[in-house]
Amino acid sequence: MDNNYTVTIIICILSMLSLAIDVGKNTILNREDIKWFRISFILCAAGAICEYFGVLFDRTGCAPQKIHWFVTYIEFSISPFLAVFLARSCGMKKTIKPMSIFMTLNVILQTVSLTNGMIFYIDSQSVFYRGTEYWIYIFFCAASFLYILFVFALIGIRTKLRNFLCLLLIASITLIGQAANIIDGSINSGYMSICVTAVLLYIFIQNMLRHMMIEKITVEQEISNHDALTKVFSRISFDHKIEELDKKIKDSSTDVKFAVCECDLNNLKLINDTFGHDKGDEYIIKCCRTICNFFKHSPVFRIGGDEFVAIVQNDDFDNFEQIKKN
Repeated sequence: MDNNYTVTIIICILSMLSLAIDVGKNTILNREDIKWFRISFILCAAGAICEYFGVLFDRTGCAPQKIHWFVTYIEFSISPFLAVFLARSCGMKKTIKPMSIFMTLNVILQTVSLTNGMIFYIDSQSVFYRGTEYWIYIFFCAASFLYILFVFALIGIRTKLRNFLCLLLIASITLIGQAANIIDGSINSGYMSICVTAVLLYIFIQNMLRHMMIEKITVEQEISNHDALTKVFSRISFDHKIEELDKKIKDSSTDVKFAVCECDLNNLKLINDTFGHDKGDEYIIKCCRTICNFFKHSPVFRIGGDEFVAIVQNDDFDNFEQIKKN
């Protein structure tokens, strides 16, 4: 056996098992995605083990024919099916059922091959041979890869194509590893490429979800910091501004120049009762616009139904007396 191949497979298996144990810790994935990633990692490890022992039995003839046959059968059954589990781990649900049925057909054909050796067979010396219908296995592997590309394309669309190049590079790892193994059976790179793809995909999905969460939090913060009706700063922003000014006053060795101007709208209740709340809202918006026109260089906050506050600073502070007269 090639020592490099042995070490590589051991590293892949240990990596998959480590991730299967650790996948639920310090993650933003939901429980369903965690479960499917864990299954994917365990299957990757199982497939890599079967591939290794298949190669070992083939090169040394140290195992009975039936054991070698069974190990190869498990490997050939798992490999194309992994695309389904990885896709489900990425949150894909709609395409899983038809693809699962399709990949189950591969398992059925592999089972039939155990009796007639049409896809592969193991001779009496425990040596592996490709059968006359080996192309069936290649066909399902190709379908698996195309499905992964399809899933990656959907993920790319979900992330507005920001990371599409990264997804293509991850997909190319599987393509190169599987293609090399199919073209030359002595190159045992199939499960190594699958394990690497699984790790990178896990990292990618984590980063994608984290980025989406940060974007959502940013949008929600932006909404909470602004008044929904007038679009000026909200009461929450006013409180933060007060804290910021307090800190500046405490930390600054020089004077912090600003003024506070409170504007209280008259007769809002009368307008609401007489003309309705729509007219009341229109009145608030127009008054707010007037206040903002006075304080063009200062933040304006709506701190109550008819109360506005301007923190007067910069040019507005320098011209505050003129603004008051206006």
